[in-house]
Amino acid sequence: MSPNKIVITGTIGSGKSAVSEIVKELGFKVISADEVNKKLLEEGGENYEAIKVDPFFRKAFDGNILDKKHLAKMIFSAPDLMKRLNSITHPIIVREIEREIEMSDEKNIFIEIPLFYQMTVRFPADLVFFVETDKNIQAQRLAQRDEIGDFYAESKIRNQEALMGPRDGREIVINNNTSLEDLKENVEKILRKEKIYESN
Repeated sequence: MSPNKIVITGTIGSGKSAVSEIVKELGFKVISADEVNKKLLEEGGENYEAIKVDPFFRKAFDGNILDKKHLAKMIFSAPDLMKRLNSITHPIIVREIEREIEMSDEKNIFIEIPLFYQMTVRFPADLVFFVETDKNIQAQRLAQRDEIGDFYAESKIRNQEALMGPRDGREIVINNNTSLEDLKENVEKILRKEKIYESN
């Protein structure tokens, strides 16, 4: 029996990881797309090899070492490069996530995917949780987390939003404007309403 696939998504700095941690604490399995991609970007990994053979990304490599910070700067300054990178890596990430889901015997599996609505290839989700927060709070959190200036943080948020595809009208929005305690209470309330928490 295929498990219910519940996506946790939202723009950068919105609080997706906080929601994922809350869900984990409640006993659910969470697959992180970032962690999956991190492994795929290790030397010899599928995404590492796929990027390395693409001539547009040669400058991101120092010999056999992929400079991820330099790659991030490259795609941040060139939206076409970001789309190209996504078209290369997203199908591989989705395939690996689907493999992990198939190996699980859980009834409900959560998948944290920062750029779900930007992905060129997506698996069908049974439910989407979209985490959002006010822009000024989001920028402050991002600037503090990544140790960057407010202007750069706001630019990163705008760039992500500009690339976002159509959102699922059935998604459940999780507001994250206040405290972690409020967020936890809200997440538990939603899971109970959707009969996910009680059925686990």
